[in-house]
Amino acid sequence: MSAIKPPVTPPYLTDEEMDELGNFLISDATSDETMMLDRLDGFLTALASGPFMPANNVWLPQVWGPAVQDEPTFASYAQMERITALIMKNRSSIVLRLRENLDTFDPVFDSAVYPDSEREFVDGEMWAYGYMTGIHLQREAWQRFFDDSQSAELLRPIYLLGTEELDADAEALVESPAQREALSMQIPESIAAIYRFWQPYRVATPVPVSHFQREQPKIGRNEKCPCGSGRKFKKCCGVSNESE
Repeated sequence: MSAIKPPVTPPYLTDEEMDELGNFLISDATSDETMMLDRLDGFLTALASGPFMPANNVWLPQVWGPAVQDEPTFASYAQMERITALIMKNRSSIVLRLRENLDTFDPVFDSAVYPDSEREFVDGEMWAYGYMTGIHLQREAWQRFFDDSQSAELLRPIYLLGTEELDADAEALVESPAQREALSMQIPESIAAIYRFWQPYRVATPVPVSHFQREQPKIGRNEKCPCGSGRKFKKCCGVSNESE
């Protein structure tokens, strides 16, 4: 008699998990350089819509910040595993949403209220900054896209919102909340076009659905620590785990 296999749950973050991850990213355990939810969503979308998904030890440290000092201070090994699992689940959710619902993909944008206005404005600036960070992480791999004559137009709203140093003409296009909102609303169409551009070249990456059936994935002591430090697990967060 064959065992009954439990149903596989798609790797979509629940609202509660999204809140849990978001609260950790803005907590005192992280640095000022750590990505918040909107920037993280943009960063992961760039990786998922680009030429290929880089290895975890390449992109995961970028979430915390550019320097070793930006690594988070986890309260315990269990917390480290939990937060890492939520980030990985978020990544897989974005991959799956792009594959199955590309034309209705909904980025995680922030909103802003200004003293001289009576309404909220959609603000995709930090999302776009995260997307541009993802491109820069794989700049050489994106060269085929930049060589295409349509690349500037496809990337335009993301570039204008997500680039720190713009010339005076470009700065004039992002001065007001209404301008930034209008550009933000163009981003989903750009994502779909960029994703389709890379489709013929993209290395297939299976969505690791079953990985998230386990709350705390097992990590070998000689594997690299998932906190992003670059050290072996037994020399990093594994030390605190053994002492508990």
